[in-house]
Amino acid sequence: MTLIVGEVRKLLTIRTALWFATASVALAVLNVVLVSLASGTLDEVGEKQEALGGLPLLLVFFGVVAVTAEYRHHTAAPAVLVSGRGRGVVVAARLGATVVVGLGLAVLTTGAAFAVGVPILASHHPGPDLTAAQLTSLAGGCVLAGTLSVLVGAALGGLLRNQIAAVVAGIVVYFVVPSLVGMISASVVDYTPFGSLQVLTGGVHGAAHSVAASALALAAWAVGLAAFAVLAERHRDLG
Repeated sequence: MTLIVGEVRKLLTIRTALWFATASVALAVLNVVLVSLASGTLDEVGEKQEALGGLPLLLVFFGVVAVTAEYRHHTAAPAVLVSGRGRGVVVAARLGATVVVGLGLAVLTTGAAFAVGVPILASHHPGPDLTAAQLTSLAGGCVLAGTLSVLVGAALGGLLRNQIAAVVAGIVVYFVVPSLVGMISASVVDYTPFGSLQVLTGGVHGAAHSVAASALALAAWAVGLAAFAVLAERHRDLG
């Protein structure tokens, strides 16, 4: 726990979290404004949920940058030596801290999108307004999707160590993999990271799988990659 607290403090004292918070909120607000005002009439519940949800893909890259910065600035090895703990333990703490900060970013981004989008949808579009239960469920899905996406990005960063390679890997996992899977079985796409993300954020209408199933799928991807990153670190050189 001490290691995680220290890693959280480190993330909050550098500009990475601030820049990503600013960019994530700006993009979320821009997305909900454009979709709400430039997409014609949104008169169905699903369409309004999609307008609010967006896709928190920028948070994937926050996870990548937060972890790979240690290797880019050559501070990963000193951090292990100073902590007196094993490399795997330090990486696990770093991933945990990134998720904690990522949770805050996901909450901030979702809150900003809802604060701007809900009044616009209520005043500019016909049909039923979203109920408190629907808004709560959607907000929870968006926060969960954003937080797990941070963990996916952090795990890829821990695995590859190289920032550019990890960003490319994130793009492949979220965009290329679903396309390839879709060629084999369209029903399995909802279990890919991007497919799960869309279900959780209301971007898919009539998905083949439930929100709970998609949440478990995205969690499995995130936790699996994180575990692989920790195990891989234990068998690498310290440098």
